[in-house]
Amino acid sequence: MLTTWTSRNCRQLKLRTFKRFYNPNVDKVFGDERDIIAQRLIANGGSKSFVLENLKDDRREYTHDPLPLSNQMAPPEQLFASNPLDVIIEKKVSIIGCGQVGLATAYSILNKEICDTIALVDMNASKLEGEVKDFQHASAFAKRCLVKGSTEYDVTKNSDLIIITAGAKQKPGESRLNLLDKNASMMKEVLGKVLEHSPDSPICIVSNPCDIMSAVASKVATDLPPGRIFGSGTVLDTGRFRQLIASSLNIDVRGVSGYIIGEHGDSSLPVWSSVLHGGVKLVNGDGPGEVENAIHDEVVHAAGDVIAKKGYTNWAVGMACAEIAEVVLKDMRLIMPVSTCVRGYAGVKHDVYLSVPSIIGASGVKRLIELELNDLERKQFHASADIIWKAQAGIWDTI
Repeated sequence: MLTTWTSRNCRQLKLRTFKRFYNPNVDKVFGDERDIIAQRLIANGGSKSFVLENLKDDRREYTHDPLPLSNQMAPPEQLFASNPLDVIIEKKVSIIGCGQVGLATAYSILNKEICDTIALVDMNASKLEGEVKDFQHASAFAKRCLVKGSTEYDVTKNSDLIIITAGAKQKPGESRLNLLDKNASMMKEVLGKVLEHSPDSPICIVSNPCDIMSAVASKVATDLPPGRIFGSGTVLDTGRFRQLIASSLNIDVRGVSGYIIGEHGDSSLPVWSSVLHGGVKLVNGDGPGEVENAIHDEVVHAAGDVIAKKGYTNWAVGMACAEIAEVVLKDMRLIMPVSTCVRGYAGVKHDVYLSVPSIIGASGVKRLIELELNDLERKQFHASADIIWKAQAGIWDTI
């Protein structure tokens, strides 16, 4: 018998989950839903004292909700970053644009075995049909996953995540910011069609220039809450950064923590003050020196180097997008440096999107981490925001 899931089904399942974990004999600390949330978190291994502290109204606030643009209304502040009572059922990812990046993203997601359906949208019908058939054949060697494609956007209906990679690609020697005029109008058209079929889906913007395209998309979709639209940002830059450090030290990349923040481009900056390997700071004293600057220079020019040799980048960004997809689909609440509105962050005054460490979940960006930037890092972050705003200002009032 074929079952169609409705909102009523979801509410019933959520109620059963609620009852499963609720103990009527639990101590009443708050007298509201937070008692049940605390009970669930503690049952999952959380520290009772830390859980209760984080649910207090006057708790220490080292994170905050995603920031709205200046023309948007901020929703009420959430009491907690992660609600363990949420139940997520379906897993569908739609990818808009089947160029090299879109296809690498689909291939990486298929290999991660994290969803039941991958929907592809592209305007080249013949090529798309061939790609879909090829993916369908490949799915025989992975977890059961339906791969379908269309030139129409109805194929994306009820997606759990939309990834937009469509747009003009970066040419050898070309800055990502040069793609602005080509891709801004395209983004407005695509977004309207996406929202028609998946109005509640988080949307990850990969099209370059990633930061400005994310801001454009957010301004077009004014009805969406802050954080629902975000850019892949410096997730890839941070991966390259950690890989260079780890490979140089001959250790696993998971032993290195640290972030590239700011623009996904030339004005990005490494937060050396927070880079750790094995819990030990990599840079002490006055700040980065010649070696550290050389590492960042390699990160900044990594994409250009690859493009000069093979004409495009695809596999690394595809893997980065698949990582983002897994975090969203599994509601993992992992901290990733995605591109989000930073108006007010570290003193930035403009409506710009830049990458900062953020808690990512099923609805997109849940919270922003307040990095303790030193004076040099703060100055560099402001400079990155100014560069993006200078490029963005010319089209901002036309959107």
